[in-house]
Amino acid sequence: MLKKIISMMNKKRFYFSYDYEGVKIEVLVKGDATGCEKKAEDGDMMTADFHGFLASTHERFESSHDRGKPSSFKLGHGYMIKGLERGLQKMCVGEKRRIHIPAILAYGKIGDGKNVPPGADLIYDVEVIHIQKGTTPPNIFAKIDVNRDKKISKDEMAAFYS
Repeated sequence: MLKKIISMMNKKRFYFSYDYEGVKIEVLVKGDATGCEKKAEDGDMMTADFHGFLASTHERFESSHDRGKPSSFKLGHGYMIKGLERGLQKMCVGEKRRIHIPAILAYGKIGDGKNVPPGADLIYDVEVIHIQKGTTPPNIFAKIDVNRDKKISKDEMAAFYS
């Protein structure tokens, strides 16, 4: 199975490829035949299957399949490494991507302390199963900044918390 995955990783079969803020993204399968009405964005709850590989050896270091179920997470809230959060932006249900993440946007110079060594670039193969639109968080700053001067004074802060 692993040889098949590595073989697939070495073939350049994808619809298109692009870079997004330091992350290389290959779209392997386009999502949602209805025109992708829901594109993932910060605040959305996503459910996805994935495999994570070390770019240098193609050794798998984590997989939702090993856990026996897809992973669910909130996008854009720091639950994942930065590169993966960037690579998941604007994905559609049913879409499959290969996301190439440089070490600086992964675990950096220290690694993850378990399976990812220091300075390792990573590759994730991801398939989105479900997207639930998130709610827009309240603008607390605007609630505190009563005089709308784009600064929060001690008096405004005290009034807010009283």
